[in-house]
Amino acid sequence: MILDEKGRLFGKINIVDIGVLLLAAALLAGVYYRYFAIDRHSNPAKFDTLEYTVMLAEGVRQYSVDAIIVGADIYDVKTDTPMGKIVGKEVVPAVEQLTKADGTVVWAEKPGRFNVRVTIQVPGVETKYGFRANGRLDINREQQQVLDTQMILMETRIVDVKNLSKAQ
Repeated sequence: MILDEKGRLFGKINIVDIGVLLLAAALLAGVYYRYFAIDRHSNPAKFDTLEYTVMLAEGVRQYSVDAIIVGADIYDVKTDTPMGKIVGKEVVPAVEQLTKADGTVVWAEKPGRFNVRVTIQVPGVETKYGFRANGRLDINREQQQVLDTQMILMETRIVDVKNLSKAQ
């Protein structure tokens, strides 16, 4: 007989004692797993390095160009989350179409105005629907985005996005 009249298993050990021993073993296993088996400093989400290029509103002044500093941290204004770092800046004189007196149309440089492209690197993921900076914020071509540094608030349009981790 497995249980006797006193509730002992095989006449030697009490069922309540077995339950207490199993509970203690489960508790010890949980403590070991929590504090020794898991690397708490590792990030379970593996982010790639995304690089995207934004175009500022065309025709900005020189002080706006000077306020964009390569290496500066950049933030999304809506969520106030870090977006990464500025890794490149391309400045070209702003041009516009002008109609001359004889009716011909020419491209003319606007004095004191510039078009600026800023390249930003950010940790993120590539999904089948596009790119997500920091795993949360969508960054896709032709999307409008307001970005902030310590020096300037920029209304931008994303012109290119690529995954640098896959390009290598």
